[in-house]
Amino acid sequence: MSFTTILQSNNIATSENQKSTGFITVPGTPVQMPCTYISGHQPGKNILITGGVHGGEYPCIETAIRLAKQLEPEDVKGTLLIIHPVNIPAFLARLQYYGPYDGKNLNRVFPGKALGTVSERIAYSVHQLQKEADFYIDLHGGDIHEALVPFVIYSKVGGEEVAEQSRLASAAVGFPYVVGSVSDNGSIGGAAAAGVPGFLAELGMCGRWSETEVETYYSAIENVLRYLGSVEGKAMEYPDVRFMEKMTVTKAQHDGCWYPTKSLEDSIKKGEKIGEIRDFFGNTLSEYFAETDGLLLYVVSSLAITQGDPLTAIG
Repeated sequence: MSFTTILQSNNIATSENQKSTGFITVPGTPVQMPCTYISGHQPGKNILITGGVHGGEYPCIETAIRLAKQLEPEDVKGTLLIIHPVNIPAFLARLQYYGPYDGKNLNRVFPGKALGTVSERIAYSVHQLQKEADFYIDLHGGDIHEALVPFVIYSKVGGEEVAEQSRLASAAVGFPYVVGSVSDNGSIGGAAAAGVPGFLAELGMCGRWSETEVETYYSAIENVLRYLGSVEGKAMEYPDVRFMEKMTVTKAQHDGCWYPTKSLEDSIKKGEKIGEIRDFFGNTLSEYFAETDGLLLYVVSSLAITQGDPLTAIG
């Protein structure tokens, strides 16, 4: 597997033991994804890292930028391709979830379409790189309106072997929780369906970022690269990571105002109330109850809510 053909078509050098920067053009769109390619001093895996699939998730974007800036060929075995950020239009527009050209959630349209909308074409371009990777790391975090505890999602779509590789690497991130997913329209689902193991990490929230968050994220991904044999050193092990089989997401039935009744990392029993949506006169439109026992990993932090958007996620 190799990123060479795609990068060279975008005039990005791919010489051995070299670091190159440039832009990957998404055909048929004005989008150019900034990327850094690092060819290491020894053979090894081809690793694809993306940050900023969602434009309002700032710790992950800054982490991707710093990984690209600070890692050098002498640090690396194999190759690293880092895109930082993927969704430039959403980033510059300071949008949550959606792209400004088509109103689509980029992380719900994988593996994308070559002749689709702008978001679908971005997904398609990233997917071509996924297919050339030995491992895929997608960096996320709480968007402008989201609060969450750090956790990692891995895909079960690609079969048992790919899922187990993904699950074990997810533990090397060192975040408290690792949860499985059977979604096939997100970034890691697209990669797994193509036989490429990987994970989606979540850290940060509410449209903010801090040095502490970025340093934590950077160290976590660097440890994963050690685990994968892509950088020197022994990876730290995290025996206290809690593995969860799945994540249950509750979605809004109405536009209006959202009032959660549970907090992050609360232990929740099936049937417990987790929140309600009220109209602009303070009248209750709908109430929401836990569909399963579990732990609250994610909750919308904004007062505003729109129909169809996630409200909570219980692992």
